Amino acid sequence: MKNLVIDIESSEKSHATWRYLMQSPSEVTADIGDTMLHFLTKRLEFDENYIDSQIKTIFIDGKPVDDLTTAKIPENARIALGAVAPGVAGMTMCRNSPISSMRSGITFHNEQTDQHITEGTVTLLLFNAVMEDKGLQVLQKGIAIPASKLESAITQTAEEIRSASLNDEKITSEELLEWVRKNPQSQVQLRVNSAS
Repeated sequence: MKNLVIDIESSEKSHATWRYLMQSPSEVTADIGDTMLHFLTKRLEFDENYIDSQIKTIFIDGKPVDDLTTAKIPENARIALGAVAPGVAGMTMCRNSPISSMRSGITFHNEQTDQHITEGTVTLLLFNAVMEDKGLQVLQKGIAIPASKLESAITQTAEEIRSASLNDEKITSEELLEWVRKNPQSQVQLRVNSAS
């Protein structure tokens, strides 16, 4: 896997373009067997007040999560985070919704009770307001993503890429775009930093 670090200008166009990557499945480091709350606060470094007030919909492997302190992250989990989704269906999927009993059959429950905590990766997706608010923060921590997912962002923000390095070697945005087009299936460990 190639390591790619990109420094972008602090502009709304750059921020919006790169944040959008978080709607694509990407891999992030997680403590397998630890709680969802620890994943959000320790690994992603989200503030607990933000989690309580803004992250209303959480799925592990397609199942809605209610209790962040007891839901433990399974190996190879697919985690989706979002704000309130529209309509009755969205309200039903919200954490601790007054009508969550309507989905009790699909609510996430731990399959293993005494799982040892080990470092691993999970697939993460961010949606709606959570992507807007926290997408860049997650990108700064780093994600693993197929190189093919980068082409559009590089093309749209080529002039706003201040610097880039691929495996610690400086590369221009034109060279980076050429590399991505030649290696679309390569996995990239990506970090995106925004200039102040």
